[in-house]
Amino acid sequence: MKTWGPPLLLTYALWLMLHGMFYYVLDREGVFWVGDVYWIGTGVALFGLAQSLEAQKKGRFIPVYFVGGLLRMLLGLGAVILPLSLRDAPNFQSAALQFVAAYLFMLVAESALAIFWIKKQ
Repeated sequence: MKTWGPPLLLTYALWLMLHGMFYYVLDREGVFWVGDVYWIGTGVALFGLAQSLEAQKKGRFIPVYFVGGLLRMLLGLGAVILPLSLRDAPNFQSAALQFVAAYLFMLVAESALAIFWIKKQ
């Protein structure tokens, strides 16, 4: 965790800061933090799981990270986007786009960190 924990947490802090600035500038009444909390929690858990399995046997990180990322995406759609669409929220499109933007930002940042960590091994 020493090598991947602090950069991952700094990436999440950057995203939360950008997210807060985005809502402050656009003067939105409600902040969509559920998606952020979801990505941070599942990201740390997935990266930690993949890293610990890699420590047990070399070559497990990439498959675990890939399958876990797909599962994470599907669970995110079910946990965040589906309830928004079912309750017919007034700003559903905005919240859905924000969730997708968070997913893309986190995917790129976490993948870059994962590649850096694998190359260091």
